Amino acid sequence: MRVLGALAGFLLTDFLFHLVDAFAAGFKAETPAGRIGAVFSGVLILLVFMFFIRRFFSRSFFNGFTVAVGLFLSFDIVVFHWIFQLHRITNGPEANWLEPLFVLGGLITIWFGLKQEKGVSGKQQSPDNRIA
Repeated sequence: MRVLGALAGFLLTDFLFHLVDAFAAGFKAETPAGRIGAVFSGVLILLVFMFFIRRFFSRSFFNGFTVAVGLFLSFDIVVFHWIFQLHRITNGPEANWLEPLFVLGGLITIWFGLKQEKGVSGKQQSPDNRIA
């Protein structure tokens, strides 16, 4: 179940952060505030998805999803944004401080998901894979 959660988290995060223009409803973020707002609207949508996943799926699925989100945030930015310089999180100078924050947030998210999963796997689980 945690592998399925990890796969779902990676795909959803990729969908939210790389297809933002598809959901912009014709609006163009041309100012720094607009670009930052667009990025954080994606973060807000991701947090809403995470809330529902935590509420309606098993804890292992949620932990896998959380780790995948963290991996995507940190791996994508380091490899594709910094090493290969294919794109940036925004087209403005705010990317210089947003991207390190996302890498740090991704690493914290990975740590949190792994720590939670270690606690789950060490406890007795009920038949529906939820903590008893």
